[in-house]
Amino acid sequence: MALPAFFDPLVNAPKPQKVVAGLFGLAVIGAAAYFLLLSPIEARVSALRAQASSLERELVQSRAVVTDLARYRREAAELEARLNLLKERLPTEKEMPTLYRALSDAGTQAGLGVSLFQPRDPSTKDYYNEIPITFTAEGTYHEVGEFFERIAKLSRVVNVTDFRLTALTRQRVPLRAEMTLATYSYRPIGSPPAPKAPGAKK
Repeated sequence: MALPAFFDPLVNAPKPQKVVAGLFGLAVIGAAAYFLLLSPIEARVSALRAQASSLERELVQSRAVVTDLARYRREAAELEARLNLLKERLPTEKEMPTLYRALSDAGTQAGLGVSLFQPRDPSTKDYYNEIPITFTAEGTYHEVGEFFERIAKLSRVVNVTDFRLTALTRQRVPLRAEMTLATYSYRPIGSPPAPKAPGAKK
């Protein structure tokens, strides 16, 4: 089959020129193949690599979030357990009159002559109310000690502050004990302040 006339210069050219022309043709074909086929593939590969890197970073961040979430859940469970334990030791506002009677009865049962039992205005904290009680009684050292033992055995938290003993001249009742009993009631966060105790004094 005869080649078209415009190929005659190439056919009749010397062999070195034919080699150069052939190499040039191969270069043109290779360049065309790169731009038409390989270049889009490389661009796609680069895009996939970038996407893979982004997904890997997101995976690392997600694992960190999962780790933090597990830690937060453990901390929340620990706090809830502590809160439940605290609720068991702190009475609610409705239970306060019962606690008042228990404290007053502890003094009487210890043999003390209770002359003053006066709840004062509560002090509101984050999750509890602190209720100070002015307590004055007369008796012996032994009776005062027994009173402390009785309030220590109560299921509710009661602290003794501002404790003062005064010697009396009476032989049967040698001491006057004046103190502040601090007790507490549970207060859910966000709830209104506790109401004043009946007859409370500041």
